Amino acid sequence: MKTMHLYRSLGVVAVGMMSIFATSCEEDIDNTASRNQSEIELAPSGEFIRLDESKPNETAVILKWSTAHDFGEDYITTYKYEMQLIGSEATNIKEFDDDGEFFRSYTNEEMQNILIDHFGLTTSTIGEVLFTVTANFEGPRLMVPDIATATLKIKTYGPKQYKADNLYVGGSAVGEDNIKLTLKDEINKIYSYEGALVAGKINFPVDYADELNAIGPETADTPITTGEMPGVIFDRAEANSWVIPSAATYRITVNMSKKTVKIVEAGAVVEADQVFLAGSAVGEEQIEVAQALENDQIYAWRGELKAGKLYIPLTFEGEQAMAIVPEIANNHDIEDGQLATFGQVLISKVDNQYWTIPADGTYRIVLNKEEKTITIYSADTDLKPLRVSFNNTELGKNPWEQDVNVLHMYGGFNSFAYDAGTDEETGKAYRYCQVKYNLIQSLANPKVFVYKGDVLPRNEYTDNYKKTYRGWVNFSTLRYANNGWFVGSTADAKRNDHNGYTEVIAGKVEKAVTGQADNRYAYFLIPEGCNYVVVDIENNTVLFDIK
Repeated sequence: MKTMHLYRSLGVVAVGMMSIFATSCEEDIDNTASRNQSEIELAPSGEFIRLDESKPNETAVILKWSTAHDFGEDYITTYKYEMQLIGSEATNIKEFDDDGEFFRSYTNEEMQNILIDHFGLTTSTIGEVLFTVTANFEGPRLMVPDIATATLKIKTYGPKQYKADNLYVGGSAVGEDNIKLTLKDEINKIYSYEGALVAGKINFPVDYADELNAIGPETADTPITTGEMPGVIFDRAEANSWVIPSAATYRITVNMSKKTVKIVEAGAVVEADQVFLAGSAVGEEQIEVAQALENDQIYAWRGELKAGKLYIPLTFEGEQAMAIVPEIANNHDIEDGQLATFGQVLISKVDNQYWTIPADGTYRIVLNKEEKTITIYSADTDLKPLRVSFNNTELGKNPWEQDVNVLHMYGGFNSFAYDAGTDEETGKAYRYCQVKYNLIQSLANPKVFVYKGDVLPRNEYTDNYKKTYRGWVNFSTLRYANNGWFVGSTADAKRNDHNGYTEVIAGKVEKAVTGQADNRYAYFLIPEGCNYVVVDIENNTVLFDIK
């Protein structure tokens, strides 16, 4: 049998293979002979190979294979060699024997470059590499190819991957035995733990593949903060630690995707994605407390409660572990209408720490997550909307009194477009304003109104005095008349003489003028891209912003 030596040229190989296939179409396959003559063997130099960065030119991988069965002088044998990283989308490396020595060898650097640059394997990672040698036979009868394979696990060198099979909390603040963290979010690789720690040092041992690593700070003995801290992955024996200042219950979050660590004493910071009301004052179903539109640190609710116990569970990362309660354990008084500091406890302790709602009724609850304060209002102390008085010439009533529970945007910003309809209180047809631009009354303060939605229009519009401006607006309490109670700008304006216009900078609080005087003709010019407006009629301010 002759051995055909082919060069590593895909063009030459393609021509040769086409010749083989063309010949085979006219010949029978000798299954009996070829099936019983499988002799080729592929022998690697090991099953697990760790590439060594310190020895780039030293041979790391050797593969040898034996010759295939000799079918005689009438047959030519060719050998195809392939390398494939299992799971990689990169093309296989294919070569054809051209020296007759039947082996391949790679240095540490060569194999590292192949795995990283060609196959896309990451550094410090174990990859399964499949090697295949195929002997093909060309002759009078078509023989089934002889195939041998070998799979090696090869680990690249380089920077460690921020990955974990298991993650623990360890160090002198924990004790002799490490504590395993719980994987709370598999997609984002977020681990958490909540429990007692003592004063001491802490880091996070990692089991990953064959590595023993640990996550710690860049600098040794770094004090913890209340925010997210960057974590670096080291060999376990070389890892730095954070310092826990005192014994307490701590909440720990390790975000492997963001490479951050958060270590917070329970109660030191309010961590909440959602806030609820619970207890016998609420009933069987918890009630969610909404985030205030004007301040994302404030949560507010107004509604009916029964006489009974009240506590405020916090949902964080899908789990209810903590609750807001009175700061002092034995004090259950709601301190009706008074600003008070709250505390936090584990949900399991709310039987001892809670507020007592004294009677059935309507209550308003406002809490500030950042300042850790809460105010519980009964009907007697509840915040009231601003009640205004003005001359309602449309109805012929002076004075006309009205609670301000909504504000409407009025002006040329939308070319004075309005929604058709009838005012329920007076029966008057609407002639101004669109509901989609209304400012909603805050649950935290009924004298604050917020618009948060689509970007506001900034139409060009010419006023009664032939002045053209873009996006001019002020705020009214009526939709059926233009002579109601208004929130206008501080610009100089005079009825039947001229309007006034104030340029606005997004994010800057502007002073406002309220009432039924010339302020009705004083407008704000909406900044480009504005989709957020806050009008405070307690302090007479207006904020235009982009959220």
